[in-house]
Amino acid sequence: MIDCLASLARLLGLQYADNSGWDNPMQNIESKLAAMQAEFPFPDEELQRIRRRGWITNWAKKGGIGAEIGVFRGHFSEILLENLRPSKLYLVDHWTLEGSYFDWGDSYTSNNTLPTAFAREEVELRVSKHPDTDVVLIEGDFPECAPAIVEPLDWLYLDANHRYEHVLRHLYAASKLSKPDGVIMGDDWTPDKKHPHHGVFQAVNQFIKREKFELVVAGPAGQWCIRRSTQ
Repeated sequence: MIDCLASLARLLGLQYADNSGWDNPMQNIESKLAAMQAEFPFPDEELQRIRRRGWITNWAKKGGIGAEIGVFRGHFSEILLENLRPSKLYLVDHWTLEGSYFDWGDSYTSNNTLPTAFAREEVELRVSKHPDTDVVLIEGDFPECAPAIVEPLDWLYLDANHRYEHVLRHLYAASKLSKPDGVIMGDDWTPDKKHPHHGVFQAVNQFIKREKFELVVAGPAGQWCIRRSTQ
């Protein structure tokens, strides 16, 4: 669990004894986040797509308990927090377990110069803006780290490994963690067989064929949602 006050003090370089930096803590957070974006820019087109992804939260319970699998720098975590106001949120990612730097070799990682600890620190800073939510960061491989999630979940959002076999494993693990009326949402719904993320589309469709789940919706910005079938 994150102690929001302690996290803010550490991340903003403030001390409890010095109240001068706390006149406008939200402004301090936004200034720090702006500096982090300037140091390691996140692609503008993806920031725009992240905002377009938010509609999927209309299908999840507000004020419940949720989990995001695959967090990276926490941009979509903020959308989940703002739209759903969960009482508790688990955020699961590898972060520093991947090593000192991400090795994806693309603009998301500033061509492998983005430190993994930097990404986790950015997540801590983003979630500290939502002190009413009990946020738990889990640094580990999903679903192996699933036992750290101790309550049944109202919803999960999957956005980690996009390979077919990995997504299928994540779906089975997510189904065990979710409440009977819970939903599983995710990113990168891509029917195009030539697309590198087509494995998500394949895995979700295979899962709902095998199990008593149904597709609720899939659409803009590659979002999808499934739930247990009532039939």
